[in-house]
Amino acid sequence: MRRVLLLLPVLLFTALNNLQAQVWLELGAKGMMGMTGLANANINGDSEHDSSLGFATSLGGVANLNFGDYHGLTFEMLGATYSQSMTYRGPDGNRAVNMEWESIDAYLLYRFFRSNGAFAELGGKATYLRGAQQSLGTDWADVSGKYTDRYWSGCFGVGGFVTANKVLTVKTGLRAEYAFTDLISAEGQAENYPTFYKTYDAYEETRPFRVGFYLEVTFGVGGLAQAQCGSRGVLLGTGYN
Repeated sequence: MRRVLLLLPVLLFTALNNLQAQVWLELGAKGMMGMTGLANANINGDSEHDSSLGFATSLGGVANLNFGDYHGLTFEMLGATYSQSMTYRGPDGNRAVNMEWESIDAYLLYRFFRSNGAFAELGGKATYLRGAQQSLGTDWADVSGKYTDRYWSGCFGVGGFVTANKVLTVKTGLRAEYAFTDLISAEGQAENYPTFYKTYDAYEETRPFRVGFYLEVTFGVGGLAQAQCGSRGVLLGTGYN
């Protein structure tokens, strides 16, 4: 996954190097909210567990580097809060199992724009956990050591422009994310987290997924454009209009 993220900017710069297109930079803020879930073969196939979709929110900054009318790179750094819940119907009766973790999410995505303002995006995300807690019934515990410090996800999304002018650009979109690595640390795996209260024949990885709606507001900082004479000049604002 890390190799894919490293190849994205290399491939984009190589492909666009001969186009001599306008290049410009946008900086701004981004917020995202949506539903989350966990892919775990033990939990998903266990009749004693009823899983529910959780909720996640993210807020932070975004930087867009755009090349001409159709290509761009997006880097985002968002603070996020994730939650997940399920019901365990064990010998002691029904008990709620709640999982919550906070993180810093770093995204790198390639965007392809259409002339009508719609775009598609593809890339990856590194999630750095800042803390985690889990409950069984009404008993909550700090489980930061049981969860990994970092996991990697693939991302795909679609979106479009709400408005764009020389200064301000507003975009909205939907994004789907799926983790390629385990949410649980080696210590947590040894104790069978997140279902430490039940023993299975074999350990199965826990991979978070998410589908969210986002709003992105950016300001055109400026860029470079090639004039008809062949020389390049500095432009202020955005290149969308």
